[in-house]
Amino acid sequence: RERETEMEDDEKSGAVVDTWKAERSVWLMKCPLIISKSWQARAADSDTDSQPLAKVVLSLDPLRPDDPSAVQFTMEMKGAEVGPRSYSLNMFKDFVPMCIFSESKDGSVAVEGKVEHKFD
Repeated sequence: RERETEMEDDEKSGAVVDTWKAERSVWLMKCPLIISKSWQARAADSDTDSQPLAKVVLSLDPLRPDDPSAVQFTMEMKGAEVGPRSYSLNMFKDFVPMCIFSESKDGSVAVEGKVEHKFD
């Protein structure tokens, strides 16, 4: 009965999840704390549209195209004041299917996409 009450409350409050981007492929990346804090500080200071904070570089050996170990991912930081400017990323191929959700300041919830690649 408690679950039914929660569902009724959601229906009354008009709780809606925006699924417009649900099929979009996204990459999920776990980043070091120093990077996270740097990005949060830059986002808080920014009055304009978001600028790239980093780029992910895919390197592969053309002589070994079928060798998964010949593929490397590196994240290169833009304007990094503190810490390394480049980080090696480990990509996982086997992970539980996931979706990314976001919540805006006004409380609206949206699906941002399905995780295609997961990095650690």
